[in-house]
Amino acid sequence: MATTGASFPVINMEKLESEERGAAMEVIRDACENWGFFELLNHGISHELMDEVERVTKAHYSNCREERFKEFARRTLEAGEKGADVKDIDWESTFFVRHRPFSNVADLSDVDGHYRQVMKQFASEIEKLSERVLDLLCENLGLEKGYLKKAFAGSNGPTFGTKVSSYPPCPRPDLVDGLRAHTDAGGIILLFQDDQVSGLQLLKDGQWVDVPPMRHAIVANIGDQLEVITNGRYKSVMHRVLTRPDGNRMSIASFYNPGADAVIFPAPALAGADEAERAEATYPRFVFEDYMNLYLRHKFEAKEPRFEAMKSASEVVHAAPIATA
Repeated sequence: MATTGASFPVINMEKLESEERGAAMEVIRDACENWGFFELLNHGISHELMDEVERVTKAHYSNCREERFKEFARRTLEAGEKGADVKDIDWESTFFVRHRPFSNVADLSDVDGHYRQVMKQFASEIEKLSERVLDLLCENLGLEKGYLKKAFAGSNGPTFGTKVSSYPPCPRPDLVDGLRAHTDAGGIILLFQDDQVSGLQLLKDGQWVDVPPMRHAIVANIGDQLEVITNGRYKSVMHRVLTRPDGNRMSIASFYNPGADAVIFPAPALAGADEAERAEATYPRFVFEDYMNLYLRHKFEAKEPRFEAMKSASEVVHAAPIATA
């Protein structure tokens, strides 16, 4: 049973440039600490660009991916109706666009030149917005401006990419989810979602809460890495996508993540006053790529065992004797 999300945190970013800045920053703080999600309005990305992204994305699905999905849907429903467990299958049509450190846009064979240009323009705007949001989080946390961006940088800058998904109508929502419950592994995630078809929910206080569709809004959510860096002050939360018997939900999620070799650990300013406190920190120190390798095997499970596994691995490394010649 889901609640309506009537009190879901929404930030009008224009208020950040006015005398209402303090109140807007307080909404962001509360959202990061208690929700893990919030929605941004008047974020600086033009409505015309967002409308074109939506138009070409939906046209691409209809022209290039719908028939393939119908075959997948037929097989999945047939198996489910014969008694097979299809709960480990996601009812989605997805492709990934990498932007940083290297782009794969030119390699997407079924994406035409106009769609590539639109996606590149949109990705540039989303990347700038991601970095702006990270600096707002720094301000709320009392960290110096740019701290989170630097923490993500590694030797090659951040990893930045976009997951483009469609969640077509499902005649048997009782059999299969659109996307199973999980937390996001990375840093800050910015989502442009369908404003007509709902389905995204987050878990808050043991209840599933709808993330309300809003025209021209961008949904932000906290990934596991920000939970670690903030020493648990900000939380990544479980979320899922439900299937619906009507409507094809569009989802364009952009992930601003640490670079593969970035070393992630709680910010010293947030981890305790002295070395002993920091040594007892709940959250480990690790290389982001190592965490991702673990996450890919355990994505649809609780995050806490992943953190514990990384902490144990770190302790083993630090306890290992140093070889001498």
